[in-house]
Amino acid sequence: MIISTLRIIFGLLLTLFLPGYALTLALFPKKTSTIERIALGSVLSIALTLLTALTLDLVLGVDFTAENMSISLIILTLAFTLIWFIQTSWLRNKLKQKWKTLH
Repeated sequence: MIISTLRIIFGLLLTLFLPGYALTLALFPKKTSTIERIALGSVLSIALTLLTALTLDLVLGVDFTAENMSISLIILTLAFTLIWFIQTSWLRNKLKQKWKTLH
């Protein structure tokens, strides 16, 4: 019972929120409104889920299963999060260098 409930919650988060939110972090690394980011993340997550399903089935010819879809969405989420992390660390270093040249 508990495992199935956790599976449903994780599945909903993975299909309806996490990939899109990670994509908004990668696309807009600077501070934006949290409400805008959540709303845009939800819409983008649904679009990413649909595109991932089509890509897996039609382009790659991989069987459409829950496991394959979960793995693909987790990989996308981690990739977008890595891009965001690299961007923010690069921006932080750039701001530190600019601050040093001003003072």
